[in-house]
Amino acid sequence: MTGFELIRMLVLNEIADDYEEPKHLHEQLASLAERCGMTIQPLDVRHALIDLVRIGWAKAYRLSQKEPVEEVRGTPSAELAEDYYYWITDKGRQVQSCFDGWPFDDTGEIIPGWRPPVE
Repeated sequence: MTGFELIRMLVLNEIADDYEEPKHLHEQLASLAERCGMTIQPLDVRHALIDLVRIGWAKAYRLSQKEPVEEVRGTPSAELAEDYYYWITDKGRQVQSCFDGWPFDDTGEIIPGWRPPVE
């Protein structure tokens, strides 16, 4: 597994229960990545989100207090990725449920002997 693949799975896990925006995702994931011996940048989160949408594991949405939720067609560009919220798809849930490279145990601790991916 590469570092990008782990970041992509961390992002997928975070969007599994609610719509999330990239800025908030980065804030949530920065400490998780640090615990894994990695650094995650906002651009890493944006690229992971774009890739998740591209492969069908997530979808992008426009959220508004006045309008209903609107699914964005296609894959957002890197320049516009910050303007949307993201949520996991059924295909993404299937992948998430059988992922075996997770660095955390059931209590949220790093699995003994786990090492960050080497690029």
